[in-house]
Amino acid sequence: MADEDSTSPKPFRVIVIGAGIVGLSLSHALQLANIDHVVLEKHDKIVSLKGAALIIWPAVARIFDQFGILDRITKTTSPVDASYKRWPDGSLICRDDTMQAVSKLFKIPSILFDRQTCVSHLYEGLPDKSKIHTGRRLERIEQTDTGVRVHLADGSTEEGDMVIGADGVHSHVRKLMWEYADKVEPGDIPQTDKEVMSFGEYRGLFGVSTLPDNAQLGTSNTNMILGQDVTMLLFSQMGRAMWGITFKDEFQKAEQKGKATEAEIEAVAERFADLPMTKNITLGDVWKTNERHGLLYVEEGVLSKWHAGRIVLVGDSAHKMTADLGMGANIAVESAIHLCNILHREFASNPTRRISTPDLATLFAEYQAGRHARAKEYVETSGKLTRMNSYQSRFNYFFAGYLHKYIVPSQKAGLIESLSVAPKLDYAPTRTIDESAEGWHWMEKQEMKKGKKGGWFKYMVLTSVVGVTAAYMARAGVPALLMKLTV
Repeated sequence: MADEDSTSPKPFRVIVIGAGIVGLSLSHALQLANIDHVVLEKHDKIVSLKGAALIIWPAVARIFDQFGILDRITKTTSPVDASYKRWPDGSLICRDDTMQAVSKLFKIPSILFDRQTCVSHLYEGLPDKSKIHTGRRLERIEQTDTGVRVHLADGSTEEGDMVIGADGVHSHVRKLMWEYADKVEPGDIPQTDKEVMSFGEYRGLFGVSTLPDNAQLGTSNTNMILGQDVTMLLFSQMGRAMWGITFKDEFQKAEQKGKATEAEIEAVAERFADLPMTKNITLGDVWKTNERHGLLYVEEGVLSKWHAGRIVLVGDSAHKMTADLGMGANIAVESAIHLCNILHREFASNPTRRISTPDLATLFAEYQAGRHARAKEYVETSGKLTRMNSYQSRFNYFFAGYLHKYIVPSQKAGLIESLSVAPKLDYAPTRTIDESAEGWHWMEKQEMKKGKKGGWFKYMVLTSVVGVTAAYMARAGVPALLMKLTV
């Protein structure tokens, strides 16, 4: 693509800010692409602070296999044996076999663990850990026509050709990107982007605990508990409980959000202590045995512009969703891989190529165009699911409790279709998985049947489901007014 750029004795170099799941995934992918880079992490240790449980679906499991860490992960976790949906009193609504069916189709064990364990696997599995620098806090980014210079709090600098902001929903890189755009490209970043993640309708209390003796949960299972203005998740994995409660909160601007104090966290835990998670245990039971916990604001949204100059955003810094769908980290890793595929295509065969800022912006625009629609679909669907599970309308209550279980097969098919078209590294082989498994070729079979692409995940959840629900409710004589109370 582009014009003939000049070459320099220095290799093309990427500076990644943030060494969480996305930043470490970027390092794996860039190392496999033989692209020079450094990952700068502000904390002194490689840690994950933003949540408890994490589900890795087959598309990202395949990427982890390309990284060479999947075998280690599956040997240290137990596949999910059951998934349950529960009423607010902890009693059972239905059992959901989606994870088991997906695992069977893709021939990959379902992966459920805590976020810190995922980060540890990513870090320990790196071919070259020297690319990761801890205790390096970003202060400012200086851009020129030929590169970037990153200034750090310790007085040091890092020079390169581009900066990737993988520093989460409260991204400092994003703030600096907006400042740059306001000066150099005024009007390029819409004001709505600066507000989309500034408000949070929900907050989330999460933790990792020793599983209470009376829990009576399996070795590895998931539980989704419904409630008025609250929705809870409880996962068990080899004697540990990973849990979270998402609850309605007053809208607050980002600048008014301080880090929660321990007293505030204790107050929230006490407020919800009596809420049942199953018929045997309450939130208070897992709170008593927790090993670590946190209280977060739950931002939601997708930016309309993910880059400016030589800066580009990946993961939660560009798109953030609620936890109920269990896809946030997966979609973030997918975005990282899509970007690295583009960088590999452009620089692997010419590692000392110099690229102009306009041509780099063209690559960033290609990256965003390839990811924006998919990220937006998942962000919106996850938000609607959270509002459904927390009974934000009479329709939500009726659908989540009484009708949802009847359309699980349709949801399952849509999820499989979505996973089958997810990206992987274009330039690295898989190592242990079987890509001849039916799941990876799902779309091919569906297109042969339909002669065209299906509507995949959002169509399945938001169109077919609502259509089925409308027909069911009409037959049941539900007033038309109730049908207007949509998700």
